[in-house]
Amino acid sequence: MAAELKRAAHIVNHVTAAKTAGRTGDAFQTVALTGPTSKLTRRSDTVLARRWAMARARLAVEADWLSSCERGACRDPRAATWLKTVSLIRSVPHLERPALVQKLFSRSIRYERDPSFDDHWATPLATLLRGAGDCEDHVLLKRAVLMAAGYGDTDTRLLILRTASGAGHMALEVDGPQTLVLDNRYRYPTNTRSMTGDRVAAIATGQGYFTLN
Repeated sequence: MAAELKRAAHIVNHVTAAKTAGRTGDAFQTVALTGPTSKLTRRSDTVLARRWAMARARLAVEADWLSSCERGACRDPRAATWLKTVSLIRSVPHLERPALVQKLFSRSIRYERDPSFDDHWATPLATLLRGAGDCEDHVLLKRAVLMAAGYGDTDTRLLILRTASGAGHMALEVDGPQTLVLDNRYRYPTNTRSMTGDRVAAIATGQGYFTLN
């Protein structure tokens, strides 16, 4: 648990891309935060915390089923559509996969807001087949595809954001030599210059839901 908190807490500081393989990255901050003293507190008593806990259970069941289909245990056409998408993402080098996921779904998954009385978090497969979803649906789909394409459970985080206008929003943060943010408002992975004014209110990981104090 301590290791997961340490990984998650990096978003409260500036993230500097390392010099690796002869490449020099640029120093950048993923999102604007309340300040360097922000601390993470694990929560289970909020609406979003409970919704994330339920979503994680549904996502795990769907991921297990899709994995069994990939091993040949089923011939469901829905699974075939999913596996074709994952195969496309796997066809590029590992570090290029987040950018391809962002580009692919910015084109193929249109934004569609849930009714105000029903903020439903769809499963990744449902969003893919429907071709539409709100910001949470986009994030869950991207996360699931990246995990199916080789990213680990601790390589991504859901960022629960408060925009400059005060609206709620969600984006996906992905680890790598340079930490990326996949946001359905943009076609390509973003950095702080294109997310000015957003504030992280909470993060959700495979280990739970955490608010920033």
